[in-house]
Amino acid sequence: MPLNNLDACLSVLKRQGIAVSPPSVGENGFIFDVMGFILTGEQIIKLHECGRLDASGIKAFAKSVEGRKDASKILPDPAKF
Repeated sequence: MPLNNLDACLSVLKRQGIAVSPPSVGENGFIFDVMGFILTGEQIIKLHECGRLDASGIKAFAKSVEGRKDASKILPDPAKF
């Protein structure tokens, strides 16, 4: 995952007024608290690619993986949006 893509995605979130925590390093790379949900950098990029990097897309995705032990490894599926 190129960091410039992640930086661009984080800028998109901030322009929308969505709070994003500073990054932490997790098992699967960078992780962020976005709107109270923990997302990996890769998940954020995939949400952007799916056209769902907004409050409703983030919430829908986070709710769909909530409680799953493998949540940090699941990528958003464009077919489900």
